[in-house]
Order: sequence, then C-alpha cells, then structure tokens
Amino acid sequence: MTLYGPDTSNNNFRSAGAATAFVSELPGQGFSWIEQKVSEGHYYHDPYWPVISRWCRQNNFPCIGYHYVTTDSPQSQAQTWLSNNGGNYAMLDFEANSGDINNFWSVVNAFNAAGVTISLSYIPHWYWQQIGSPDLSEVPGLIASNYVNGTGYASNLYPGNDSARWAPYGGATPQLLQFTDAARIGSLSVDCNAFRGTTDELTALLHPGVRSETASPV
Repeated sequence: MTLYGPDTSNNNFRSAGAATAFVSELPGQGFSWIEQKVSEGHYYHDPYWPVISRWCRQNNFPCIGYHYVTTDSPQSQAQTWLSNNGGNYAMLDFEANSGDINNFWSVVNAFNAAGVTISLSYIPHWYWQQIGSPDLSEVPGLIASNYVNGTGYASNLYPGNDSARWAPYGGATPQLLQFTDAARIGSLSVDCNAFRGTTDELTALLHPGVRSETASPV
C-alpha cells in the first residue's frame, strides 16, 4: 500500500477557518495523515496547530506536529514546543540554519528529556550533504525530500514505491518521502509525503511509544 499525507504550516493558511476546512477535506480525498508545524526555535508558535490538532483529535484522523530546528538552546526549543501544546510525539524539521548533526541530537535529547518522543526526522539529502554527510543510521523515522515536476493530485504525481527517490543515504532508508511541493488539495498547493505500508504501520511510525532512554549522540 501507499498512503499520502500533506505537510502544512502557517504559510498555507490565512485563517483558522481555512485551516479547518482544509484538514476536513483530507479523509474524503484519500489522505491518511497530516503533518502540521507547531513551533520553530525558541521564538515561534504556529497559530494553526491548535486548530488542526483539535479537528484531528475530534475526528480520529492521524496527525503529527513538527518543530523547525534552529541553533537556539535545545531546552528552550523543547519548551517552545510544549508551550504550544505540541503533544508527546514530534517530527523535527532539520534543514536550512538548523546546525550540524550534533545539534540535531542535542534537540532530540532535549525533547526526550521533556517527555516528547521524536518519531520523524525531516533531513533532506541536500542538507545532509551540506553538513558533511554524517551518519543517519540512528535517526528516528528519516524523511527524504526529492520533488517531481508539475502540480496535480498527489497520487498522480507520486513517482512510485520503486523510485530512486527512496534511495538510502547516511546509512538510513527513508520511512517517508516528500515527493512534491505542489500537490493540489482543494484550492491549495502543498507539500505532500508518501508512506509505503499499511495504516497500522503508519500509526506505529507516528506514535511509536515513549522511549525511556536518551538518544545516542553522534
């Protein structure tokens, strides 16, 4: 099976009503989950996370929030997440201006120490190369990005489960592939991810259970 889920943030919406209308369309259009921004660094709360997460809870629709990693204090970043009610599971968005792989692990450890499990790690291939191509074999839930051309329905744009875009790097095989930034959902054009597996396997990836141990540093 191949499941699809959009990746959204404050950049996609102009009002709480628009955010609610968008997420409410997803189940009927064949989408299986949503990733929505919660916070960034030690300074930003996404205003649409509370709206989207509330709708997902009320409608039993899988959802995970993400935090854009910066080089601010890892502990302050974890607190920024918590203060926007990000929840017990998180995706880290680790790309431009996120620092090196040691900073990644410092943020993972800070979130874990605050009681938040990192389920997914968006580390695009280009940024992995930019920071010296470090080992990624232990990162939780690697997400790769490699965009196809054009715009349209996600299922029409998806390059396939055997696409070279799924190729491993850094010693890790991607668990999700962000294959477009132009999937048409309603009136919006958004980032979209694919997952190769069942709904139960997707749920286990998004919410794997809180780990008691501290993440291994590089």
